[in-house]
Amino acid sequence: VISVRGMHCGGCERTVSLALVALPGVAEARADFVAEEVEVTFEPDRVGTDAIRSAVCDAGFVSP
Repeated sequence: VISVRGMHCGGCERTVSLALVALPGVAEARADFVAEEVEVTFEPDRVGTDAIRSAVCDAGFVSP
């Protein structure tokens, strides 16, 4: 589970989720704008949390 700030609707959730599942090694991403987080299922030998946070930022949101 990774914190994400700046989401305010279901469209934001979709943007974050799609950005993350596009990463090699990410199997699933479920963003929740109310909780300000995204639950990510990933293969740690293929992708790390730094890359995941970077993808969140590239999508226009903040992952502290």
